[in-house]
Amino acid sequence: MHLVIVSPFPPSITGIGQYGYHVTRSLANSGLFSQLTILAGSIKNGQRPNHLGLTEIDYCWQPDSLNARRTILSRVKRLNPDLIWFNLGASIFGKSPLSNLSGLFTPMSAARMFPTVVTLHEVVELADLRALNAPGGSLAPLGARLLTSIATQADVVCLTMQHYADWLSARGVDCAHIPIGAYHEPELLNETDACELLFFTTLAPYKGLELLIEAFTGLRSEYPHLRLTIAGTTHTRFPNYAQELKTRFNETHGIQWLGQISEDDVKDLFRRARIVILPYAASTGSSSVLYQAATWGRAVVASDLHEIRKMTLENNLQVEFFENNSVEKLCDSIQRLLNSPSLRRSQTQHNFNSIQQLRPKATCYRYIKAFNRALEKRQSAKRIPLLESA
Repeated sequence: MHLVIVSPFPPSITGIGQYGYHVTRSLANSGLFSQLTILAGSIKNGQRPNHLGLTEIDYCWQPDSLNARRTILSRVKRLNPDLIWFNLGASIFGKSPLSNLSGLFTPMSAARMFPTVVTLHEVVELADLRALNAPGGSLAPLGARLLTSIATQADVVCLTMQHYADWLSARGVDCAHIPIGAYHEPELLNETDACELLFFTTLAPYKGLELLIEAFTGLRSEYPHLRLTIAGTTHTRFPNYAQELKTRFNETHGIQWLGQISEDDVKDLFRRARIVILPYAASTGSSSVLYQAATWGRAVVASDLHEIRKMTLENNLQVEFFENNSVEKLCDSIQRLLNSPSLRRSQTQHNFNSIQQLRPKATCYRYIKAFNRALEKRQSAKRIPLLESA
């Protein structure tokens, strides 16, 4: 069985690229494929993974290139795989609407030739477009509907949130719900002596970082040893945002700006943290950071957004919610966890127990089922042997 995977990929550790890397690793480790080929999207420079046991990692496309679609389809035709899996987000092909739209037509074109499965991390049509600063002005809702329509032209569409899968299923799309889950085997890390808050995501205005910095500044008078670590890459649509914030808050003591984090350093990033903060003003889907906090045993404070609350309910996870966009309520929630080790332990133990059902093997099993469904729909004689779920 030859599987081709189209995904953003390290060295650029975006949320979707990190997800693609870890799911690919699980699929490679399953031993169920005779050949795995990654058609990877990434920057040209930087250390690239070479320990996945894959036949080929082809860094053949880059964001903001109008040639991405043509290049991917050319490679696919040459490779002639049994199946293609696309790992997609709303803006993975670039910040330019033209290049991004062109790239998102790729699965539709590929599906005319081969069985195709798409994982869609964001259903932008259901998001708060104004809070997301979505391009297009009054035409943004129309663009969001178009994006949903073209990105779901596949034999099977996988969604990381159940209510997204239900919404698309009601519109005739063949869907499978596959939660993001744990990227590694869960490990309940001991707390260190550091009193550290962690913000780890792509940097964009709607991620709520300014709100968090304001709350952190206010808390420092009561917790003089409190630190804030900010990690993650710049969002493609807001290339100057991170640097502008660093300049603006350059004199604020206790803040550590780490920028892009290598995959090998992510575990230690969570090890040093006492509380992980998700202060988002808006969300486009599931949060891998919440799953990683559960995996490593770290307490979470999060905005009371519809998507985050849905995600916690769907996966039996607990977080300390605060009223969206309220500095005062964010401070209260952080203080509540800082002042109560027992409350932190209760939350982390609960989430650690829940994440056992979402280990990498379970994610791999769900993908194999989705792949087989696509093969069956296309009347292929080939099937992938089903592993027992974790």
